Amino acid sequence: FMPNILIAEKDFSPVAKKVLTKAGRVIDYGSKENFLKNLPQADAAVVGLEIKFNKSLLDKAPHLKLIGSRTTQLRYLDLAECLRRNIKVVNIKAESSVLKKTFSTAEETMALIFSVTRCLPWAFESVKKGNWERKKYGGTELMDKTIGLVGFGRLGQMVAKYSQAFGMHILAYDPYISNTTMKSFGVKKTTLEKIFKGSDIISLHCVYDDKTFGMIREGHFKSMKRTAFLINTARGEITDESALLKALKNKWLAGAAIDTLANEAPDGSHLINNPLIVYAKTHENLLILPHLGGATREATERTQIYISELVANEIKSWKK
Repeated sequence: FMPNILIAEKDFSPVAKKVLTKAGRVIDYGSKENFLKNLPQADAAVVGLEIKFNKSLLDKAPHLKLIGSRTTQLRYLDLAECLRRNIKVVNIKAESSVLKKTFSTAEETMALIFSVTRCLPWAFESVKKGNWERKKYGGTELMDKTIGLVGFGRLGQMVAKYSQAFGMHILAYDPYISNTTMKSFGVKKTTLEKIFKGSDIISLHCVYDDKTFGMIREGHFKSMKRTAFLINTARGEITDESALLKALKNKWLAGAAIDTLANEAPDGSHLINNPLIVYAKTHENLLILPHLGGATREATERTQIYISELVANEIKSWKK
């Protein structure tokens, strides 16, 4: 028995593919049409974020027994249907070794901080229009400013180290991390409310689940310093996006840089008539990126190899 392993990503690491070829016959993604054509014969699939495995798609895969996802969150998989069909799902756990070596999202957080505090996207747009407006886009320094981290797991801890290098004071809110641990990082543990009231920059690094859904509400934005910035590289659903829009319009904060929106779709269809996108087109205090946090070349290949190894090991166990 030679299982068919279908790759559900357009760009896939040759090294990761080599790992999979030892376990079965690998079928390349090729195109959406090619993927759908090969789905009925797939025994296993290796996925990223390009394909949403809902029930209708799973119905087209009668032989599917295994899905390997190179993500920590599985919201684009119909897990209830996978359970009903006895399709095993393996993914990258938050505490896995591969993530401890992956700094991409933490680095992007700093890039977003620099972008909004120094007005970089809008200054460049101005230059492209033939303007040279140094005073208008001068921005603010990070030295001696306070950054508030909402979530102090792997990424929050990385961002804390980077922030210290820029001479920032660091507050953090995380009910699951002890005061002792935070102190060891030179970070002061505090409440969510104090984070929003006292920080010059607030950066979200908490896991998206039922407890954090819509956790950041209008009252939080209202309590912010008028000179403060919000950074979100976590999940769009953690913030009440209508409240964020209201806050930006009312100048309750100086600006926001977000890498993620609620209800993201792989094809970008969630952007159509999105109020935040509409607002960003005509205002210079909101930066939105297409979920680039973990999308670096290095992180992509590293996670593809890691999940391919998990999938290959699972398939080998079928033969025992």
